[in-house]
Amino acid sequence: MRRAHWPAVFAAAIFIGWAHSHTDEIPVVLGFVLLLSAILGLAFPSRPWLTGLIVGLPPFLVETLVHFGVIHAPYPASKGIPWAALLGLVPGIGGALFGSAIRHLNRQQNRAS
Repeated sequence: MRRAHWPAVFAAAIFIGWAHSHTDEIPVVLGFVLLLSAILGLAFPSRPWLTGLIVGLPPFLVETLVHFGVIHAPYPASKGIPWAALLGLVPGIGGALFGSAIRHLNRQQNRAS
């Protein structure tokens, strides 16, 4: 199960980056970030902060690449470095911590019974 952790996290990050570069709907992308980070935190509860960081960074990276003209997106490029896109870390880290907490609470409840 541990071998699947990093490939799953990076696959989720790549999917989020792809989704962000193909839609201009920010709530959809942030919803993907929240759901995928929560699922990954639930499945792999060992390092939720790192999982959330990796899953939450692609919106910022894609916005930066669009700004510099490296990739094209269906929305106009920002005028400066898109620091606001770092807000994608909030649902990323929050979802991973939530999933990890649920997994740890479930383990404790199983041990008590």
